[in-house]
Amino acid sequence: MNPKPIVVPPPRPVKIPWMLPVAACTLIAVVGMMIYLKNMADQLRTAEQPLVRPEKGKFVTDLVVSENTHDEAMKAVKGTFLKGLRERDWAMVASGMADGFTAHFPGPQEGVLVPDALVTIRQYSDKRVRVLDKEAFIKVMKAQIGPWAAVERAVWRAFEFLLDPGGKRAFVSAHFQLAGRRPDGGRADLQGVIEARVVQVDNTWKVKQFQLKEGWLAEADFRPFSDVTDQVGLSFNESEERTKVLEGLIDDRGIVTLGGLTVADFNRDGFPDVLASAAHNDAIIFMNDGKGGFQRQPVTTNPAECGYCWLYVDLDHDGVEELVSSQILRYEGDKAYGAIYKRKGDAWELQPDALVFPIKPGERDISVQGIVPYDIDGNGELDLFFCVYSNRNSKGSRYNRLAAFDGADNYLMMNKGHLVFSEESDARGLTGTQYTYVAKFWDFDFDGDADLLECNDFGPNHLWVNDGKGHFTDSPKDNVFNKDSHYTMGVTIADYDNTGDWSVNLSDMYSHAGNRIVPLMTGVNDETRRRSAVVAAGNQFYEYSRQGRQWTERGVERGVNWADWAWGSVFWDPDNDGDRDIFVANGFTTNKDKNAPDY
Repeated sequence: MNPKPIVVPPPRPVKIPWMLPVAACTLIAVVGMMIYLKNMADQLRTAEQPLVRPEKGKFVTDLVVSENTHDEAMKAVKGTFLKGLRERDWAMVASGMADGFTAHFPGPQEGVLVPDALVTIRQYSDKRVRVLDKEAFIKVMKAQIGPWAAVERAVWRAFEFLLDPGGKRAFVSAHFQLAGRRPDGGRADLQGVIEARVVQVDNTWKVKQFQLKEGWLAEADFRPFSDVTDQVGLSFNESEERTKVLEGLIDDRGIVTLGGLTVADFNRDGFPDVLASAAHNDAIIFMNDGKGGFQRQPVTTNPAECGYCWLYVDLDHDGVEELVSSQILRYEGDKAYGAIYKRKGDAWELQPDALVFPIKPGERDISVQGIVPYDIDGNGELDLFFCVYSNRNSKGSRYNRLAAFDGADNYLMMNKGHLVFSEESDARGLTGTQYTYVAKFWDFDFDGDADLLECNDFGPNHLWVNDGKGHFTDSPKDNVFNKDSHYTMGVTIADYDNTGDWSVNLSDMYSHAGNRIVPLMTGVNDETRRRSAVVAAGNQFYEYSRQGRQWTERGVERGVNWADWAWGSVFWDPDNDGDRDIFVANGFTTNKDKNAPDY
């Protein structure tokens, strides 16, 4: 009998609710999202905040604390980050960067190419600049300055330093520059305005963020200028003892100005000669030999007759120019005597009583910084305006760096013919005792006569309006030329872009420290703060609008305000492209100690 097979029924299927797989997937997704969000939150907690200028009230306003921290931070940054760039020591550059360093900085081929016949210029901005980490930033800098033969100048000068209340972080705005030589002998200049965040790490300040806001790279394939002073014989030949004395005065900040230059064809041979003057020391004319060299010819051997500047002009219509010195020769009672020299063959003869200035009893040490010729009354004779800076009584108890009116009275010497002059400044409305450096006769109100722009140090300038008869009145205080304080030391006027509209450039002193300090000033009124900001901003650039019939100041807008310690300026076309550029003589003196600050 065959056994009956055992049949095992298949397992009964288990019914799983349809929502369980969906729930499992959802759970996995949620967990994954939570992990992702946690990671993102961790990154956000550790990431550097966007580089934004702190709002008022969110930075240290204690001036001493802020400036001391600035000095400490900038010393560290310049000793690593900036020094590394100058020496192209990339490890040193990296040592000046904090962990998590980021930068916005363009490569050499980025930016906008600016048309120019002689110089390759690329204009940079902060738009469309990629974010760089430490390694990428170094790579970009290698591309920018690595090919240069030498980096000769590295600058980081902060005009804004806003310290975080915790004292460990600061926002910085600065002028940044790297300049040097290319292998072909041409020049390269990379500069602009940067914003940065610096942080203190282990008691050392480092750069955390670095961002170029605006700037440019300029490269020239040639050397446009060469120093040939010694080769052509334009050497003043100062003694070693005088050089040592000057170095001592410079180190002690005891010198303001040393002298000046006058360029003219003194012997009328068709070649410009150079008169160099060292105040209270010597005056020499370097006569141009027409072959690229100069021969020395003394004007006077009396140091007491050498002033800061000389004017070369024909004052008596005899067809031969006179030399007018800014030096006061002697004082007698209520009179001071100036100096005019007439040509006598190859020599110059002093006319001792040609210029007589009225002075107050006991007034001495009158310092004249400029002499401006102009026929004010239209009689065909050139009159002379003397820009008087100071006297023995200046900078006394009433002295104020923002509004100083204890300088000295300017002189207006009206020419009566045959080298006879009469001082008539007060009689013709030109009053005041400020620190006048330069002046300009020009028709500022376009009414057909020449007005006078008096440019002053330590206070407001003044536009004196001509009534058409040679008498002047001060323009309103709200006139754009009058309303603010300045440290003006140069003036030049031109239609620089050939549009038919005139512009005036005044050279002043830009102050990085002043720009840092003004936002931190407490206990001063709004007007003092505003005027301080204007003084620190540097050069002014005034443009005239024929439609609006007014002058408007646009120095910052035109990008010409920053020229450091600016002196004389001139509109000039050095590249012969048909429009005028601005040349500014700047700087002051260099201390013997290389570690001491220069002006």
